[in-house]
Amino acid sequence: MGLGSHVLWYNHPAKEWVEALPLGNGSLGAMVFGGVDKETVGLNLDTLWSGYSHKYAVDNKYEHFVKARELTLEGKMLEARDYIEENFVGDDCEWYLQLGKLMITSNRHMCAKQYRRELDIATAVTKAEYTANDTVYNREAFISHPDKVLVYSMKSEGKNKLDFNVMVNCELKNEVETNGDTYILRGICPSNIDFSNDPYAVTEYFDGEKKGVEFVCMFKVITDGVIKTNKKHLTVSDATNATIILTAESNFEGWDKPLYQSTKDYESICRERISSASAKGFDELKAAHIADHSALFNRVSIDLGNSKKDGTPTNRRLHEFLYNKNNDNDLYCLLFNYGRYLTIAGSRAGSQAMTLQGIWTFKMCSPWRSNYTTNINTEMNYWPTMTCSLPELNQPLIDFIKELSVSGQEVAKEYYNARGFCVHHNVDLWRIPTPSKGNPVWSFWPMAGAWFCRHLYEQYEYTRDEAFLKDTALPIMESAARFCLDMLIEDKDGYLIFCPSTSPENEYKIGHEDCSVSETTYMTMGIIRDLFNNIMKSAKILGAESDVIDEIKVKYEKLLPFRTGSKGQLLEWYKDEVGFDPHHRHVSHLYSLFPADLINVNDTPELAQAARRTLEIRGDNGTGWSLGWKINFWARLRDKDKVIKLIDNQLRYINPRYPRGRGGTFPNMFDAHPPFQIDGNFGATSGIAQALMQSFENRILILPALPDKWADGHIHGLTAKGGVKVDIDWAQGKLTKLTLDGKGDYEIIYGDKKIAVTLDGKKDVEF
Repeated sequence: MGLGSHVLWYNHPAKEWVEALPLGNGSLGAMVFGGVDKETVGLNLDTLWSGYSHKYAVDNKYEHFVKARELTLEGKMLEARDYIEENFVGDDCEWYLQLGKLMITSNRHMCAKQYRRELDIATAVTKAEYTANDTVYNREAFISHPDKVLVYSMKSEGKNKLDFNVMVNCELKNEVETNGDTYILRGICPSNIDFSNDPYAVTEYFDGEKKGVEFVCMFKVITDGVIKTNKKHLTVSDATNATIILTAESNFEGWDKPLYQSTKDYESICRERISSASAKGFDELKAAHIADHSALFNRVSIDLGNSKKDGTPTNRRLHEFLYNKNNDNDLYCLLFNYGRYLTIAGSRAGSQAMTLQGIWTFKMCSPWRSNYTTNINTEMNYWPTMTCSLPELNQPLIDFIKELSVSGQEVAKEYYNARGFCVHHNVDLWRIPTPSKGNPVWSFWPMAGAWFCRHLYEQYEYTRDEAFLKDTALPIMESAARFCLDMLIEDKDGYLIFCPSTSPENEYKIGHEDCSVSETTYMTMGIIRDLFNNIMKSAKILGAESDVIDEIKVKYEKLLPFRTGSKGQLLEWYKDEVGFDPHHRHVSHLYSLFPADLINVNDTPELAQAARRTLEIRGDNGTGWSLGWKINFWARLRDKDKVIKLIDNQLRYINPRYPRGRGGTFPNMFDAHPPFQIDGNFGATSGIAQALMQSFENRILILPALPDKWADGHIHGLTAKGGVKVDIDWAQGKLTKLTLDGKGDYEIIYGDKKIAVTLDGKKDVEF
């Protein structure tokens, strides 16, 4: 494996956030700039949000829903749209906040030469090295999951020694204490952020029941030099080495546990971490960190041929790739591996699920509040997790869904007079499930809970954990189904529909106006059909019976079927409407193609052709995450040429200052919406995996959409449903070796060949 598939490197420090290099252990995140005179390390903690527990209000809105439905059924779509926007709204969600920036400022002016900074995603260690004034300076940094600390090491060798100030610059309300070799920042998040005078935010800090999240950020400096304290920083001088050990913790104990009642001794937790890590020392901490990370990262390996680009900086590789896409197959491997790296760094058991920016929000008030946008983006964050053999890293999402299944019950009742639970398109730390304010094109969409149930069922499909299916997945799926069942009504043809509905975040034309509200939409109906189908399969597996399962069996056959439009495309709205933007970034009505599999080449060829036509009309451009979704669509349609075209589009170099426009990839390999959203990274990794292996129940497809450019290579360690480990080798575009490791009976498909295989451990399969 060449360095080009797992090392990002640059010959200059980062100037912009999207040039810095990310580290993380699920809860604590850092962005390392690699500065010389002034080093910046952006800091994040996953529980630092504005607001407080149970801030959101759930008022009874059912009469307004009834009115909106009446207007819709009367064909008064614009009136329904306006009525919903004025009457059927809740609170906006809160903001995920940046902890601050670790600032290391040199007291010597240095003109750096022979500069190099890098991130090895196989070890999750970032380094910087340069010479200045006849001195070689070396830096290393990582965030340890075992020890819950950021470790930043600096060394000098030569004429000069280390001489710097170090502090944390935090925009949140805080107080600083310095004591010997230790720096303590005690802060609090705002109870409310008023953005009514956008772009100027007003932060409000309340006491008592409305008091915000409190936190501590603490670091200790270990050095052979001299440490002096200042009111705001520590000064280190006359040192040849210095190691900063930093951690942070908040008083957050749970979405439904009021902060003012918290008894969590979060400062003592920080002190214990610092003390324990300091006693171990840099080498031991680094060894434990690499062992922990590599045990996860090394589960999967990919090789598409060495591009001999190890000597080319990553930003230049991306820029060159923009104009010559035929000489850097290692870059595809790097893109694939980077998504796996970000999963390991951003999602660990006990951490929060990943937001729009993972755990790396880049300012106090980031775009879209850096929240959980649940009409695609949060789900996409976890698409590659199971296939890429990281099942334990799915746990934060599972916990997230469990909590929403509770918080969403009140909304289902008060807004829709329905059983079960529902979740709208924006969620925060406090698990707000209400519709946000604004245009129904995004706010009026209560289908996130039902979509999340696909992740629960897939957790079972990959692990075959029947206890999880029985005790966790099925009860939540049934709760989501209760909501959907109560929302279904008959249309004029006797089919059951969810009325009214929207197709996130798209609109169609009514005269000269854009409208989002329709009698129903095919994304909504696809999610319901998928949920009901998975519940019936679960009931069969478990031998389970319930009133919900009985009701589903009766109503499933009456659900509105898929339909095609005048251009041969799958319908998006109830009628064959003209979209206001034919190339819109959302292709929500293809949910049934991916991530679901209600539409597929084998079982529903006509619908698969309609899905293809839909994608042709939408086009091959889009925002970063949209490109990621399209890679998966085309892989499911087994179109190798479109797969590689969309991946190439995903790898388009985007300038760090990201003028708005088409999506692609920033210099640090972050997905460019633009601005930065992390979901596209995961969409791309998932899409590459789908091109090389797909699985459906007990069927495993081998190399279903292998691009011609990837003529020789291998991918080892993918997981198929059933928990089967899959190793694939190929040469000149043809399969050369297939090894499966698992248990059970499977149908293996390669091209037009099918083989029935019984597994009881590792087995080579020949076609």
